[in-house]
Amino acid sequence: MQIPRCSGVGGRASVRRMRAVWRVAGIGIHLLLIAAALVAVVVWTSQLASPPALRVAAVVLVAVLSMVTAFGRLQLGFGPAAGSAAAWIVRLVAVVLAGVGVAEMILGFVAGGSPSEQHSNGFPLAAVVLAVYLTAFLAVTRRDGGLPPRALLTGVGLGLLAAALFAGAVPLLWPELVFWLGLLLIAAAALGSGRLIRPAEVGVQAALLATLTACQALFFVAAVLYYYGPDAWMPYAGPGPLTLQGQLEQNRAEAIDPYAGLLFLGAVAATGLTVQAVYAYRRSRAGTSTISVGPQPVG
Repeated sequence: MQIPRCSGVGGRASVRRMRAVWRVAGIGIHLLLIAAALVAVVVWTSQLASPPALRVAAVVLVAVLSMVTAFGRLQLGFGPAAGSAAAWIVRLVAVVLAGVGVAEMILGFVAGGSPSEQHSNGFPLAAVVLAVYLTAFLAVTRRDGGLPPRALLTGVGLGLLAAALFAGAVPLLWPELVFWLGLLLIAAAALGSGRLIRPAEVGVQAALLATLTACQALFFVAAVLYYYGPDAWMPYAGPGPLTLQGQLEQNRAEAIDPYAGLLFLGAVAATGLTVQAVYAYRRSRAGTSTISVGPQPVG
């Protein structure tokens, strides 16, 4: 009695069907999350004392970032994601950081002057910067060309550690020294990632990942602390208003200004990391598509 030879083929077909079902389900869940994020922004901004231009700008910002995450699922974009848990953890961190950036823009943590004018003028730039960061995270976590799990966790972990140490130092150090400490922590995260990860090419990418993570997280931490923190945490902004209260308000308003440079430094690192990740992906795909063909019979 012979066993039908098609059973293996049927099993493989069943596996392919299950994978297709999970892929479609994942896309559906992703779209639902995007719709939920847009609805949440609309509801939230409608309850704030904000002009219509701010609400429209906030929805557009979330829509742009949502489209970037959608490209992270497509092979033509920066997907699909690698199968490791580290890749999904890093992507989750990226989405959380992007969400914090949107929340801070809406709440006006870093705005000065007229809130409506600052928000409407600052949202296009914020969309570009946040999209650059998010794209870099997606590029290094994609399948075939992304960083290995150890490099991903090391780069992101040291970057977040730098931001956490900065947050703990703000209440303790002299305010004028805090910014320079932030620079040292970012440099330490980058150098540490580069030294811990081998080979050297992967170490450079891990250092860039640590740099952009530390810059983005540290900027958001500084924005929160300087918005909510006591006046004693604010560095002296220079001579200005004649009254003490006016001077304190000026110190608070200008405390975040030096950290904008860190945010753009991280954007440069994110751009370089994205370029390297795309190059590695193309090189990986070219290697897998090359098939060695032996001598062919003549005649």
